[in-house]
Amino acid sequence: MANHIEEDNLNTESATNILVSVNNISAATNTWNQTGYESYPPSLDGIRQFIHLACIWIGSPLNVMVASVIIRQRRLRNPRNTFWLGVIFCNLLAFANALIEYAAYEMLSITACLIFRVTAGIPYTLLLVNLLLATLDRWVALTYPLFHRETVTVKLVVFVQLLFCTVVVLLSTLPYWTKMIPLIACGVDPRVLEWTTIVFLSLTLLSIIAQVQIYCRARTCLRRDLNHQLFNHQSQHINRLELEATVTLVCGVMSLCFFSLPYSAVSMSDWICRRYIKQFAPIQQQQWCSTVQLTLPYLRELFLIHSVYNPIMYMIRSREFANALRSIISCPESPKE
Repeated sequence: MANHIEEDNLNTESATNILVSVNNISAATNTWNQTGYESYPPSLDGIRQFIHLACIWIGSPLNVMVASVIIRQRRLRNPRNTFWLGVIFCNLLAFANALIEYAAYEMLSITACLIFRVTAGIPYTLLLVNLLLATLDRWVALTYPLFHRETVTVKLVVFVQLLFCTVVVLLSTLPYWTKMIPLIACGVDPRVLEWTTIVFLSLTLLSIIAQVQIYCRARTCLRRDLNHQLFNHQSQHINRLELEATVTLVCGVMSLCFFSLPYSAVSMSDWICRRYIKQFAPIQQQQWCSTVQLTLPYLRELFLIHSVYNPIMYMIRSREFANALRSIISCPESPKE
């Protein structure tokens, strides 16, 4: 870790000056400019500030609205929508994390810097975990429908979500509360970034593979049912279901490929640059590594955009949510179903 503050006791009056000096030292020595989590206070340029604020102001109301409708309407209280509640919660955590980063930049707050250092990768890791759990739930429902109907309940889903979220938080903060990595400065340790990159990439690839498997399984079942249908309208219904399965696959896989894979792939390239290329490569390859590092902070903004995309796509794709929202708007004073 490049930014080390040698003083053990930081008083409140000198915190801002020390924070600024840490950033200046990092810029001067050029030892900390990797993996999208640059030296602190974070250097948020105009583009990244705009993305931060736009995603927070647009995404927060959307996610809160989706969560309130799911909680309010009894018809939506099922395992599938409970998984989506977990996704919505992770989206809101991502926006809160972006606010902490923005506060560290605007207020030069060492407290905000340290909080962001510890929690930087947690919200998106939780988001990917919940998306993977929702995908696995669909696979179980498709492969073992009777078992899923009898076993998977809202309480079980909440328990599984809390269990996995607790594990993620404990493992993510393990280096700090075990003092493997000292929490004495605002810079993010490269080892944590490498672990986070591996986790992001693994969860993304697992989700993509799971969604492709679900699509193949659903298409096989629908084709089998289609061969047994005698009525034309039933065949049309099966064809429509197959089309919906294709659209679901495209929406799920393309979102991961667009929002998650770019950062993971480029971050892995940056890792290779720092470990194997930068010390021995000619100037041209070192310049390529610098270009890779410069793109990472902007690719990290895709995580926030993903948290805006999720509720929008859910509202578009879920008919039961659309019907529930329509009933609330048309009959706001009617009793809950």
